[in-house]
Amino acid sequence: MRAPATVLLALPALLALAPVPAPAQAGADCKPDGNQQQLNACAVRDFQAADIGLNIRYAEVMDGLPTGRRTALRQQQRGWLKSRDARCKTEVRSSEGGSAWPLFFHACLEKATKARSAELERWARGETP
Repeated sequence: MRAPATVLLALPALLALAPVPAPAQAGADCKPDGNQQQLNACAVRDFQAADIGLNIRYAEVMDGLPTGRRTALRQQQRGWLKSRDARCKTEVRSSEGGSAWPLFFHACLEKATKARSAELERWARGETP
């Protein structure tokens, strides 16, 4: 029963990320050597894959932690989510409104998400502050 409860805790993070900026939803299929819409679609796809992997690993790590450590990880994860999005918006602000903005924004989200996955591995090994 612990796994479903933990997965439910991760669900708000997934739902918070569900809305994707309109330019990235143009219906283009990912094509790494394609036009801008296709490149944007690849960036969205890659970020979503990283995010799904992060949420799965988060649930696994939470399951392996004692109650007090779960609370600490949950608080840290929530703070990280808020700061990640804000950092990426700031980082790509100069391209906002341009056709490549979704590419830059989602690439930033993907990079930050992969870095967070590495941090979760430290939690899993008990190497957290």
